[in-house]
Amino acid sequence: MPALDENETDRKAQPRQRRESESQLRYVVDNGPFILWAVDAEGLFTLAEGQGLAGLGQEPGAAVGISAFERYRDYPEVQVALRRGLAGEAFSYTVEVKGRTYETRTFPLRDAAGKLAGFSAVSLDITERQQAEAERSRMREQLLDAQRLESLGLLAGGIAHDFNNILTIILGSAYSASFAIPPGDPAQADIQSVITASERAADLTRQMLAYAGRGNFEASPIELSAHVGEIAKLLEMTVSRKVQLRLELEPDLPLILAGAAQLQQVVMNLVLNGAEAIGDAVGTVRVTTGVQVLDASSVASSFPSAELAPGRYAFVEVCDTGVGMDAATQAKIFDPFFTTKFTGRGLGLSAVLGIMRAHKGGIRVCSSPGAGSTFTAFFPSCDVEATEGEAAQAMYRAEGLALLVDDDEGVRRVTRNLLTGFGLSVIEAVDGRQGAQLLAERAADVAVVILDMTMPEMSGEEAFREIRRHSQVPVLLMSGFTQVEIAKRFSAHDRTSFLQKPFTPSELSDALRLLLEEEVLA
Repeated sequence: MPALDENETDRKAQPRQRRESESQLRYVVDNGPFILWAVDAEGLFTLAEGQGLAGLGQEPGAAVGISAFERYRDYPEVQVALRRGLAGEAFSYTVEVKGRTYETRTFPLRDAAGKLAGFSAVSLDITERQQAEAERSRMREQLLDAQRLESLGLLAGGIAHDFNNILTIILGSAYSASFAIPPGDPAQADIQSVITASERAADLTRQMLAYAGRGNFEASPIELSAHVGEIAKLLEMTVSRKVQLRLELEPDLPLILAGAAQLQQVVMNLVLNGAEAIGDAVGTVRVTTGVQVLDASSVASSFPSAELAPGRYAFVEVCDTGVGMDAATQAKIFDPFFTTKFTGRGLGLSAVLGIMRAHKGGIRVCSSPGAGSTFTAFFPSCDVEATEGEAAQAMYRAEGLALLVDDDEGVRRVTRNLLTGFGLSVIEAVDGRQGAQLLAERAADVAVVILDMTMPEMSGEEAFREIRRHSQVPVLLMSGFTQVEIAKRFSAHDRTSFLQKPFTPSELSDALRLLLEEEVLA
């Protein structure tokens, strides 16, 4: 039998190779995660294959002979793409069909004479990819937002802490001067002006601390609708007569654990902000209260930068008919001192954000240009009964030796004068290390320690631990930060109390009374 030459062997192998190639092509077409399709010059499907058809609820080949224009008559973007393809244009486009997103590339088809005979296309389902990219983008934005808020919070907290030291000196000196000057002296009016201005400045630092999430407040069980109703009575005389304040308050809401003053600040800021958004036009600010259960997905989507726990929340919602905001403005509204008004200034919405964070709550914003804005503040509910506050008590009087530890000479001078005015003798230390040494030397004599928390050499926290190694003497902790911050580190210690700077003589008196339980110091 004659041997086959090489060319004849290749020629006989070609049909088998073609069959294998066609089989592989069919496998790819049938199993690929795409749609391979084509239409003729009339727009009728001549090809519709691929696993991607399952996302449209179609079987491979089922669309052949059907008009693409008719099948996708409810999708204007597809209609435009069909006309472009039948005009001979090669292009790419992305379109959403039946809840799925497809990335498509078209190619013109021509007959043997070169005449346009339709076009073919490959569509890839990119729904999951887009969702993954959106989630990554959301996580990046959430991280950047959290970092921005944390940085601004640290800055605000640091400034407030140092400013409180200065205000302590100013306020304490003013009170001391007031005590030393006879009533009716003309200088009393000037001193009172200094005290009033200092207290206003102290309020500003409290707002800065609130923005930093370090707001100091005495929380008590509150029924939200009742309090909002009382606050609204004050606001009705404040907003423009052109603005109608409408209340829709749901009764019998679950109690929230909140500071009454902080709650008032939240509601007043949101209502006044809404009224200002309306401006000189006629409009409405609607204040609504209610209750809502937030699950984990709601918390993640609506409050990505807040630390909210899933559960039941009472909310107050403030909706205005003002000018609304675009996305760029919404991204900045909680920044300190940001405003869209020429004369605007202050910490209004940034303080609101800090208050909500301090209450373990969250605030949601919905707005668009020309459609007004809606702010919704969510407070976690609690299940305890409301109680009456205790009445203020008279100025405290005492005897004994107080150890005053503070690195600021002005703060020491003012505090020493107040302490001696209460009847105490005072020795001083300029930092925590010296304070601990003085106490070790005179432990038997010292009746109370007044200890600043932020000092060089040895911090107040370190000095406190050293003091507790040798003595259980009562310690009054002082800080420009708040009791909430200090309580995180000292809640387990007895015989301690807290005083936030700046403080008035009566506040120092009350702190000593609380610490010493009205016992006469020996």
